[in-house]
Amino acid sequence: MKTLIAHPLATALVLPLLLSACSRPAPPVPVVPAVYVTPVKYAAVAAERRFSATLAARHESDLGFRTGGKLTARLVEVGQAVRAGQPLARLDAADYELGVEAAAQQLRAAEVDAAQSASDAARFARLLADGGVGAADQERLQAKADAAAARAAQARRQLDLARNRSGYTVLAAPFDGVVTATRAEVGQVVSEGQPVFQLARDRELEVVVDVPEALAAGLRERAATVRLADGAARPLRLRELAPTAAAATRSFRARYALTAPAPADWRMGMTAEVALAAPRGGAEPVAELPVGALLSTQGQATVWVVQDPAATPARLARRPVTVVAQGNDSVTLRGLPEGAWVVSAGAHRLDAGMAVRPVKRPLDAALPGPQPIGATAQVTP
Repeated sequence: MKTLIAHPLATALVLPLLLSACSRPAPPVPVVPAVYVTPVKYAAVAAERRFSATLAARHESDLGFRTGGKLTARLVEVGQAVRAGQPLARLDAADYELGVEAAAQQLRAAEVDAAQSASDAARFARLLADGGVGAADQERLQAKADAAAARAAQARRQLDLARNRSGYTVLAAPFDGVVTATRAEVGQVVSEGQPVFQLARDRELEVVVDVPEALAAGLRERAATVRLADGAARPLRLRELAPTAAAATRSFRARYALTAPAPADWRMGMTAEVALAAPRGGAEPVAELPVGALLSTQGQATVWVVQDPAATPARLARRPVTVVAQGNDSVTLRGLPEGAWVVSAGAHRLDAGMAVRPVKRPLDAALPGPQPIGATAQVTP
């Protein structure tokens, strides 16, 4: 009787457990990553733009020997000031001196032969006048004398050439300047024309600065000044602008000439600040975003923009932009609509059409319209 009563109770307890064990677990809710976004707000460009620059030599030349040989002496070091005509290095001149002696001996032999031939031609000319020899013999002797004189002149030129090549074993400074680089050591065999030194005119300085591609087109319309630390601003004149942008930075290198002689305390390599005044016609509005928002796609600057901020979840799209200036923490650009939401952190980890949950940056102003804010949201770094 007890067994019959306990059996229904056990069945009632075990049956729910069996049913729950056979049911499938609920699918996990997909996690939509949250991303920091910054709204685009345009403002007028400042009247003056400032860039870091360096002082460089206007003229800088690579110097090499006009002949080849073994370097036996290097007479100057990097940073040493030299005068025009001062010896900088020497090659082993033993072979060239032997060449000079050989050319001198050939010249003496050619001069003796020319003198003898000239004497024979003169004697036959006198005999021809007396009728002692024929005209053909006299002409043959005169041609021989002319050829000997030509060989003597050729030997004289060969001696000059040998002396010149011997003199080329000493490398001298072509102008006053400072040695900025050495590219050969004593004992090294150098070829003709191989650079051995780099020499710069240290008193003819100019200012070298890299400017963004957005400023390159109108750079000549901007008045420029340069200032060193605790110094007065000095006017500049744009002398040269690179025709193409640097592949890594997409900036153009500009070289400015000083309109007045450089002060005596200015040196090559010093850091300077170049100020570019606003161009004629007024300033153009630009937007400033965190530098983490900028991407480079096949040389084109781009950013991620939230397509529909009110959608849940929102989707991303890549948009090209024009970079006006870029610093360590921020980038100034154009090409986006006012109020657009731009991903400002972790942009390199995102893909087009990716579902995200936009979250405002803590230091940014409130975003326009509805925005999801989650204190525990997972933010893409």
